[in-house]
Amino acid sequence: MPQPAPAKETMYYGGSSHRPPEVTELRAGPLSCQYEEGNLRYIRAGEVELLRMIYSAVRDQNWNTVAPTLTQEKIEHLNDGFAITYNCRYREGDIDFSATYRITGEADGSIRFAMEGEALSTFQRNRIGFCVLHPASVAGADCQIESSEEEKTEGKFPVYISPHQPFKNIRRMRWSPTEEVTASIEFSGDIFETEDQRNWTDDSFKTYCTPLEKPFPVTVPQGERIYQEVFLKLEQAPSNISVNESTPQITITEKPTTKLPAIGIGRSAEVDTLSQENISLLKEIQFDYYRIDIKLFESDWQQIWRQAVREANILGCLLEVALHFSNDVSEELTAFINVVSGVKVKSVLILHQEHKVTPEALLNETIPILRRNFPDARLGSGTDHFFTELNRERIPSNQLDFLSYSINPQVHQFDNQSLIETLQAQAYTIASAQEFANGVPVQVSPVTLKMRRNPNATGPEPTLDPDTLPPTVDTRQASLFGAGWTVGSLRNLIQSGVSSVSYYETVGRKGIVAGEVEPFFSELGQLPPGTPYPMYLVFHYLLSEQVQEVFEVQSSHPWKVEGIVVRTDQGTKGIMANLQPEPVSIEILGDLFSSVKLLDEKNFASALEAPTSFLESDFSEFSTPLDLPPYALVFLSSSS
Repeated sequence: MPQPAPAKETMYYGGSSHRPPEVTELRAGPLSCQYEEGNLRYIRAGEVELLRMIYSAVRDQNWNTVAPTLTQEKIEHLNDGFAITYNCRYREGDIDFSATYRITGEADGSIRFAMEGEALSTFQRNRIGFCVLHPASVAGADCQIESSEEEKTEGKFPVYISPHQPFKNIRRMRWSPTEEVTASIEFSGDIFETEDQRNWTDDSFKTYCTPLEKPFPVTVPQGERIYQEVFLKLEQAPSNISVNESTPQITITEKPTTKLPAIGIGRSAEVDTLSQENISLLKEIQFDYYRIDIKLFESDWQQIWRQAVREANILGCLLEVALHFSNDVSEELTAFINVVSGVKVKSVLILHQEHKVTPEALLNETIPILRRNFPDARLGSGTDHFFTELNRERIPSNQLDFLSYSINPQVHQFDNQSLIETLQAQAYTIASAQEFANGVPVQVSPVTLKMRRNPNATGPEPTLDPDTLPPTVDTRQASLFGAGWTVGSLRNLIQSGVSSVSYYETVGRKGIVAGEVEPFFSELGQLPPGTPYPMYLVFHYLLSEQVQEVFEVQSSHPWKVEGIVVRTDQGTKGIMANLQPEPVSIEILGDLFSSVKLLDEKNFASALEAPTSFLESDFSEFSTPLDLPPYALVFLSSSS
């Protein structure tokens, strides 16, 4: 285990003083897995991943996950097996729920996970109980479902992202992730079903309770007791199954294969006016467009429009206008045309405030008028929320220039490792959207670290403690981890064929540059206004020159190391990021690079004080393998 980092370095790593969870490696005969903070992760037979995770969740009436307090944890390593017990207390708002858990692993390749809980208050919930995650790698694999009536049906995990539950009424599942490996899992205590979590960029299929077709939220009376259990069994595997540990390798195509899509930045929701210092920093990056949200039903939209146009002109960006309508469409559209006439617009994203997905009637009414008034603009629509909304309510694309949806990695899980897993799943959404888009380009706008708003809330959001960050803000925005995650997002979306993608905001706690807002961290104090975050360096390095093409990059260990490589008009540039809290050595195949510069906790502060100077000077000679400290990034360069 790595030694805990000092508090200040830990802040640089992940944006908060919370250290990565302690991980315990376990075995149950031929199975290996990891235990951390009440969850089992990465249950494998050799190198074959059977399950991504088994965990229990309490979710309130708005689908918010209630964080538990874990106590009386006991971990026993037995003869080719293990036994774990612990208690959890879930308290938030009206919710007060206590549960005792027991996990046992046996030498025969079986794992049993049981929960016995009691409601200590009367509250409303949308879910209480186990969730079992199958890795997305099982897409296309055979699966047999046994229902609560003991009826058996044969099926497959879907290849393209399924808009609705592929499996329902599950008592037992039996599946084969490879031809040589078969496993089964049994459920008791509730009715379970499976959803395709790739809809929300989770890298998994989730089997959960209670079925969504049942009404929710449900009132849980004080004193109600709940018992659930899941039982996993490895049924078939080669006797000589083993794990092959190897050094992470980065493979880069000999020639660039992809054009760089249009990359945009969002207007700040926290900072009304960009300072001259902000503008100077942002102009160093050649963003293609500036996404602005115009809510035509709000009284100040014209003021926002005029300010956004000034900012876009100063930054040298075209405008992408996310145009939000109410039901007064004709009046709002007329007012918009009258105000914005003569302004050059790159694209218009047509949305409705009361609908998760833009209604076809709104498109029919607005598109002809918008085309007449903005003949050079691309007109698109879809959803301002998750891909799942567009997947479940697919709109006709014949009159659109693009389909659009947003991405954030924190719908179901919130730890660093779960965020890393979402990177590959971003590409799955593009492939699935392209499958039903009928040739219409697919864009993502925006990518953010946190959910901007909850489209599925069934009740009022809880009142925030004054010392609590808003739910849309994540301290990892200002961290090395946030920068590395951004590198992985760029690689996966670009290589998937996305037509354009916008990221984050310009300034503020959801931006790439610090603004004059409340501090992220008490330990470090507020970053001075105008200080760029590490993710600023990612965009600056890649987009400060004209990018000609993008190389395809493949990482042998994408959960450890991500990377992106581009060819500019001045040479070849690349960024590699260590996504883990431990040092890693990586081998980069090929001879594209001649020099390298490291960004880690040691030069974090100085790099942000003078970002342009940092990225242009003091590179050292490149050699492979490269040793990367925790969450470090390396900037690679070639002069030709």
